[in-house]
Amino acid sequence: MAACGSVLCFHQPLSQCLSLFSLISLIYNFFPHTVVMREDSVCVTVLQHGPSPVTNGPEVDVQLVLAKIIEHKEMIQFKTDVGGYQGLLELLDVRVEGATGWRVGATLHGGVILDSVKQRRHRFGSNTLPPIHDKSIWALIKESVQDDRVLQLLIGAAVLSILLGMVSPATWEDGAGLSSGWIEGAAILVSVFVVVTVGALNNFHKQKQFSHVLRQEGKTKSLIAVWRYELLSPSATSQELQLCRREVPAEEIVVGDVVEITSGMELCFDSILFDGAHVVCDECCVTGESEEVVKSLEQDPFLVSGSCVLEGSSDAVAVVCSVGEKCVSGGIAMSVRDTEKKSTPLQDQLGVVAKRIGTAGFAAALLTFVTLLLKDVFSTVTTGRAFAAMSFVENLTAAIAIVVVAIPEGLPLSVTISLAYSMLHMLRDGNLVRHMAACETMGGATVMCVDKTGTLTSPHAVLSRVFFEGKTHALAKSESMTDVCTSNRPQPVGDSGIRVVVSSVLTANLLMECVLSNSLDPVRGRPVNATAEALLQLRRCLYITNVEKAESLFTYDVPELMMRMCDKSRCVRFPFTSAQKKSSVVMSAPCGELRQYVLGGLEVVLDSCSHILTAFGELETLTTERRLALGSVLQDYARDGYRCLCCAYAVLSPGSEGIASIGPLSSSLNFLAGFAFQEEIRPEVPMAMRASACAGIRIVVITGDGLLTSVNVAYRCGLLSLAGIITGEDTRHNVSSSTLHWLLVNGYVIDGPVFRNSTDTELMEKYIWRLCVLSRATPLDKKRVLQLLKRDDPFAVVAVTGDGANDAPALKLSDVGFAMNSGSDVAKRSSDIILLHDNFAGMVKAIMWGRNVKDNVRKFLQFQLTVNFVACSFAFFGVLLSEASLSPLKPVQLLWLNLIMDTLASLALATELPCETRLLSRLPEPRDTPIVTPSMWFQVIVQGVYQLVVQLWMLVAGHRLFGGSVGTVVDGVDRM
Repeated sequence: MAACGSVLCFHQPLSQCLSLFSLISLIYNFFPHTVVMREDSVCVTVLQHGPSPVTNGPEVDVQLVLAKIIEHKEMIQFKTDVGGYQGLLELLDVRVEGATGWRVGATLHGGVILDSVKQRRHRFGSNTLPPIHDKSIWALIKESVQDDRVLQLLIGAAVLSILLGMVSPATWEDGAGLSSGWIEGAAILVSVFVVVTVGALNNFHKQKQFSHVLRQEGKTKSLIAVWRYELLSPSATSQELQLCRREVPAEEIVVGDVVEITSGMELCFDSILFDGAHVVCDECCVTGESEEVVKSLEQDPFLVSGSCVLEGSSDAVAVVCSVGEKCVSGGIAMSVRDTEKKSTPLQDQLGVVAKRIGTAGFAAALLTFVTLLLKDVFSTVTTGRAFAAMSFVENLTAAIAIVVVAIPEGLPLSVTISLAYSMLHMLRDGNLVRHMAACETMGGATVMCVDKTGTLTSPHAVLSRVFFEGKTHALAKSESMTDVCTSNRPQPVGDSGIRVVVSSVLTANLLMECVLSNSLDPVRGRPVNATAEALLQLRRCLYITNVEKAESLFTYDVPELMMRMCDKSRCVRFPFTSAQKKSSVVMSAPCGELRQYVLGGLEVVLDSCSHILTAFGELETLTTERRLALGSVLQDYARDGYRCLCCAYAVLSPGSEGIASIGPLSSSLNFLAGFAFQEEIRPEVPMAMRASACAGIRIVVITGDGLLTSVNVAYRCGLLSLAGIITGEDTRHNVSSSTLHWLLVNGYVIDGPVFRNSTDTELMEKYIWRLCVLSRATPLDKKRVLQLLKRDDPFAVVAVTGDGANDAPALKLSDVGFAMNSGSDVAKRSSDIILLHDNFAGMVKAIMWGRNVKDNVRKFLQFQLTVNFVACSFAFFGVLLSEASLSPLKPVQLLWLNLIMDTLASLALATELPCETRLLSRLPEPRDTPIVTPSMWFQVIVQGVYQLVVQLWMLVAGHRLFGGSVGTVVDGVDRM
């Protein structure tokens, strides 16, 4: 009975549990809802619509499910299975500020807790791919033996030679016996081991060099801004958290992070957009479609890893859903990781040469073996002695050794070593080579299309002149490119920098608000670019006069402006793009007005202005005469070599949809001010220009700046004089009006609007073949120039520079694309070489190293051809001349010759340092130039025949010179 009672006591709670579970299931099926459970501080969701992919089971990976939704853009599945935006926040445990949480259309203020980052990284993985470990020395040795069939045959023949040498009676009769018959085979094995080991060490060193370059490439990626909750102080509790913005490397991003989506980003994680800011992506690397994709919260908020952000701002934020190998681009990278890497063009050419040399060497080895075999057979028949197996093995080993020497496995190795060595030295020169083929391609460059700002000129601009309230405020000292005293514009007031003196607080407020709103990033609290940083110098030199005409520094409430800019209900920002050449901000003023501030290029802004702001805040109509006078003043700035920008404003009335309905540019603006920036030519650029001219490289400057500014910078660099276009003028002064007109008429210079309005035929006939400067250019203009240059000369090798996301098409189209280290991640990924110092001189260095690679390979190739010809010919003719029917070159000797020729010579010749004066004093070679030139064939034939004749004479008549007799055999060794 006790036993039965215990059983009953056990079944009673079990039945109650089953009943309770049935009741819960009934309620769950009757009321569709989402049950949220927490595991390891990360929410996982049990969904109601049948079996869901996002469950709390270990067999389902949340990242993979989200990555699939994002890749295929399954909006319906995102809403039903995940629960939409709110469900994603709960699923990934993303904290949101505010009592009501986040709602569609609102700004997402939230993030993950900093203390949970380590736990998230442990649970979901880091945003990196599993590292590719370098191969060990032993692995490289093993790989060398496994991949070389001829070497395996040689090892087999050496082992056979050892066995026969130990047991063959023929060796006993010659006195070798068991104690010494194995020596020759063992010597062959030792030689093979030395050859393979030295080759493996060479490959190991090359591998280390490539790894170093890859590590440096990782350092060029931009930081990513994330929002995370941090403790207010070390002693604070878990409830005292503050939302902070931090910039972290891409590999530190974790699932759940709230990140900013800015223009030029290369997405290395899958994420979902949580903000209605204008975001445009290029997803061609993922989908294969080259069209731009506009993101929206309602239809396509999915940001796929591997895509590029063409337009975005710090106002746009997204939540990271998958990272590392579980995101879309990570999965693709892992699937192609083990595929064979594509060889460079030079390696392909040398592969063909090596195949032909190997065929000739195999034929020579076969003839040698057949000749030795026939002589042995003839000797056996004529003398009547038994056929010696040991002699057959020695002849076979000698033939295989000839094949080993003849096959030039060192040729592709020499290219790889030379490229690795050059890439390492180019890195020290400020060039990070991303694609190995670009190094050798750059050696044949014929045209270089370069940007002006930051490449030819210094990246740090200086605000030099301001046109405001109808007058010019210039430098106090003659710091411009030309003498200020020669100008008819008023001289500045004061003795330290610019001193802009205004008499109206209203105009000063308008000017500062326009400058600050277009120059500052409200989230990061810093200038958006180098030009904005120079423009902010105005804060230190804007003065205002009072009733008593006393001057005082004007102060502006910057924190209050930043707060308004961060409030999306009061401010909408349109960042600068190289296509529009302007930026604009729509903002509510403290007085209640809705204003639009525009900052951009001279022509773009001035053409949209209908009024001008004069002294004391008065607006006057911008008549034709006044417009021409204003344009003349600003053109004078450009003629003096300054880069010009203008700012304007407009008072708007909000539409029915509020401030978000305002467009990026009003058709009727009020002109505020004009700015002139001084950009000094980099000191090394003129010398690099002269080196390019001596090397036969044509330079084309493609810039978004105005015509006068662009031409003067090109002239001061020496481009126009070195090209033979302008002679006899002093480059310390600017181009005269008559000279500029002559340049335009003759097609050396073209302005952007004229370029875009011209047909391809017109451009090909008049401009492309002599173009030097293209001003006011857009990224599409740069791409079109490249296409026309290739049409004009199909054999041209064109290099181009770029820094923005919109430059990616031109960088991909070019033969060698150079990206600025200060540029966007999109431009860097599309490039072949990254200019770490953003310097034009780095491009010239790349040409020098590219030419040096080809020269070094040719030196080794000439050496290899000569040695192969002499070794194979000497082995064959030596057999014919030998009375003892023995090869004059033993297998061990041939292997040591192979060691010196393929490995040591490759290392010595392929790593020779360049001679800059010699390499940059000749014209570039055409694309179809053969790797073996006629002069190389002449050297190979002359040197090869000379060495062959001398060695054959030494073989036949050397005994007369050194004593002894020909063919003497001492101690079983043939003395030739």
